[in-house]
Amino acid sequence: MAERVPVNTADFRKLLELPGVGLEQAERIVQFRRVHGPIVNDSELSRVLGWRALDESLWGRVDYRSV
Repeated sequence: MAERVPVNTADFRKLLELPGVGLEQAERIVQFRRVHGPIVNDSELSRVLGWRALDESLWGRVDYRSV
């Protein structure tokens, strides 16, 4: 199984390892964390990414823990 990415602590480059996450989406995640704090679940991440069609393999790769 592919490595999980800690969405709340990963740097910009690491976020790009998530399936379907490109430059714009990684920037949205970083900006959201800076303003609002940690992303808590799939629903919130979907909103941060703009509700676009997300690659199903993304969900198995995201780790929401903040530490």
